Amino acid sequence: MNSHLAVAVKSPVHRRFAGLALAACLAVLLSASAVKAGCAVPYTGPVPAKSEPAPKIPFISHPADDDDDWREPATIVGLWHLIYTATSTTSGPLPVPIVPPGSFPFLESYKTWHADGTEFENAFLPPVVGNVCFGVWKEKKDGSIKLHHIGLMFDPATGKVANVFTVDEVNRVAPDGKTYCGTFDFKIFDAADVYGTGTVLQEIKGNTAGTRITVPKD
Repeated sequence: MNSHLAVAVKSPVHRRFAGLALAACLAVLLSASAVKAGCAVPYTGPVPAKSEPAPKIPFISHPADDDDDWREPATIVGLWHLIYTATSTTSGPLPVPIVPPGSFPFLESYKTWHADGTEFENAFLPPVVGNVCFGVWKEKKDGSIKLHHIGLMFDPATGKVANVFTVDEVNRVAPDGKTYCGTFDFKIFDAADVYGTGTVLQEIKGNTAGTRITVPKD
């Protein structure tokens, strides 16, 4: 896969909100105990020499008003806009910066979590390289969400399967149900390794930051 994706939120308002959501999620992850946690063609822009500590701010919370009709219990079921930020990488099929030190935007996507324990993701990538993938999830006793995700990467020149990949995540939904954050562990395998259980060709780890998408008001 030779294409590269620069993760960018087009709307200035959405850009500011996504930035705040990511900062809040990183702060929660840094302040909590460590947890081990697709469809990806990463952005390969400059990598900072050092990672500055994320500000310690809580999950973004939105007070109820006339423009806020989310009253359901906090759940990951629904449609989300996701930003993935890589913080640790190895060399391999994807030409990514090697970190640490630093971090870089890895992927942007829409993700749907279904109540039956399955998950679907549509990445902001050209379909020719593979931009849809699937997963299964369960809620753990501590309230966190564990996801196992799998997908295919294609050679854009031949259309053949180039690699299999998996993504394992551990996420936690904010109390207001509007955002979630966590960690991801992205691994690439040989094309014949259909379950992603053999030799790992490349591994990329980082953080997730999700913002819920809801039905617009009339």
